Amino acid sequence: MVKVLAVNNYPTRERFEKLRRCLSENGANVTSLNWDKSEASRFNEFDGVALSGAPDMMSEEGTQRKFRAEVEAIRDSRVPVLGVCFGHQMMAHAFGSEVVKDAENVLKFVETTVLLRDPLFSGLPKVVKLLESRHEVIRKLPVGFSRLAKSATSPIAAMKHETRPLYGIQFHPERYTLENPAGRRIIGNFVKLLS
Repeated sequence: MVKVLAVNNYPTRERFEKLRRCLSENGANVTSLNWDKSEASRFNEFDGVALSGAPDMMSEEGTQRKFRAEVEAIRDSRVPVLGVCFGHQMMAHAFGSEVVKDAENVLKFVETTVLLRDPLFSGLPKVVKLLESRHEVIRKLPVGFSRLAKSATSPIAAMKHETRPLYGIQFHPERYTLENPAGRRIIGNFVKLLS
């Protein structure tokens, strides 16, 4: 069974639990860690790391200072990392891209188009519906990353580092529904990548 470290970036555990539970349902042995305990050496003790969303705004200097250790851990770790929403934005920031407030606050399932075939989207059609819940977006793709998916509301809905197993996704796969189950499969695909 693969060992996954799930990092909670929320101020409480309720929303984080959905990510932890989805990883567990897909066969991962999950250990939880609060964001303020993040460091690369801790990340490297696991087969992979999943970073949760958060209500914080990565465009703000105070947030960048608050999460500096986690940003450094993303950059310096050697294991696969999946950044979900805020985790995706932290990953972009870690590799020099700017996160900005979006004109539109999004909270809905949106059609997401897979642009590059990748194991993260294995077994899914080219267009899937995934939940976006966000106020900010990445201005441009970080250097060294490829764009995997886009949506009408997020030009960079998913990205992957070209030489390291680092994935950022602007949507919340853990908040899937019976009508829109693709997110659960994406989490499962990430877990499979670790075995």
